[in-house]
Amino acid sequence: MPGYRLPLRRIAALAAAPVAVLLLTACGGNGVHGTITEKEYKAATTTYTNEPVTRRECSSTRKNGKTKKSCHQVKTGATKRVAHRKDECYQIELDHDAHELCISKKKWNKVRVGDKW
Repeated sequence: MPGYRLPLRRIAALAAAPVAVLLLTACGGNGVHGTITEKEYKAATTTYTNEPVTRRECSSTRKNGKTKKSCHQVKTGATKRVAHRKDECYQIELDHDAHELCISKKKWNKVRVGDKW
């Protein structure tokens, strides 16, 4: 369409998609190899932080017959307790790529230190 312009958010999303795919591929188990140098089980953990509570405040202004609404977040002075959970991990460490991977319990039980991954 002549004169059609993509919104800036859509352009950013389109540009970010290939980067996300690249990062997920690079961090995944595919292509990661080496000799297993360590096995470790890490139990699930939950930690807590206190974070400020906010509320949304809005105001309207009128100029030249048009009303403009603007909103922003305001801290209330209170805090809330927020849980941060880490799932259990059956971890192996590889020498060649210096990677630490979480794998399934079934695979973790089968592999031994010194095995090739």
